[in-house]
Amino acid sequence: MRTNVALLNILSNPKKTLLSLAGIGTAILLIFMQLGFRGAVENTATNIYSKMDFDILLRSPDYLHFMDSGTIERRFLNQASVVAGVADTNFLRVTVANWRNPQKLNTKAMLIVGIDPLHSPFKDPRVDHAFDLLTAPETILVDTKSNWEFGPRNGRRFAEADVGLQTEIANRQVQVVGLFEMGAGLAANGAVICNEAGFRRIDPLAAPDRINFGLIKLAPGRSAHEVAAEIKELLTRDGITPVDVLTRRETLDRELTRWLGETPIGFIFNLGVFIAFVVGAVIVYMVLGNDVANRLHEYATMRAMGYSGMYLASIVLRQAGYLAGFAFGPALLLSLVLYSITGNLANINLTMTWDRIAFVLSLTLAMSALSGTIALKKLWQVAPAELF
Repeated sequence: MRTNVALLNILSNPKKTLLSLAGIGTAILLIFMQLGFRGAVENTATNIYSKMDFDILLRSPDYLHFMDSGTIERRFLNQASVVAGVADTNFLRVTVANWRNPQKLNTKAMLIVGIDPLHSPFKDPRVDHAFDLLTAPETILVDTKSNWEFGPRNGRRFAEADVGLQTEIANRQVQVVGLFEMGAGLAANGAVICNEAGFRRIDPLAAPDRINFGLIKLAPGRSAHEVAAEIKELLTRDGITPVDVLTRRETLDRELTRWLGETPIGFIFNLGVFIAFVVGAVIVYMVLGNDVANRLHEYATMRAMGYSGMYLASIVLRQAGYLAGFAFGPALLLSLVLYSITGNLANINLTMTWDRIAFVLSLTLAMSALSGTIALKKLWQVAPAELF
């Protein structure tokens, strides 16, 4: 059986190897964390839309993000309802108002969502199970994923103990009658749901004939793209469409483009991945380059014995692969722990996916291959004359 020279080279100096693995593992861990935060941004950016029950969305052309969405006339939704294939329509009202922390009495901006409790705009039963509690204008439901700064009684997150809590929104007295779980998205740290009368009470300037979002459900068998095109044609006057008509997929894609492509968020996390990759590659190169330099006489002896340059190169490249492989496992396990701790403390959705694991593994192998290839420069200079 042929001796595994690459593995023996790594194991010959355990302390040095452990230090090297720690450095490489840290770079891999940084890649996992940066991609995890980017994934959390993707999940959070589309979180509210993923909870809403629609196939086609009507919204203002002035839409910036969910909390700054602009308004459209409600009649546009009524007009769209007559298009063939439209099975149901619904709406959502959205505003931002100051919530008074019932513990510290300071105020903080919160997302306010107004709905018709008898006609839920959400598809997740965990979100709308308490809507029948919204029986009066002053009653509200509070999101359990709201930030602790809004003053839950346990100091961490809203729970059953907060049902019955009385506070103020926009200087209007309100009472928490139930809870729901949604997550307010990137532009807000908390959310409440109220009925239409409660929404107008909190935002008296809201026009009753205007809404923020029109939700359209289609009958089975109809294409969302085809119906959206028909709605656009119906609403267009003099070449101008007064509302954006988007399929569900287009809505999610635009939201991701907004947060990851038009704000610094996506750039920062992508830059973090690149920097971690470079750091890892440099560490692997330094380890391999130093090892080759220290073993020049050994490699020269092997050349004198008749081993080819390609065989010697394979030793270095396999060393790079072993270093990457040995560092990847612990980095993955530690990232899972940090995902859980960070997600709980920051109240964000940090989850590991198989696609991310495969991607980081491929980056790790590419990192080691690149470093190993660069380190071969010293190896090509080895000759039997090095022995003398």
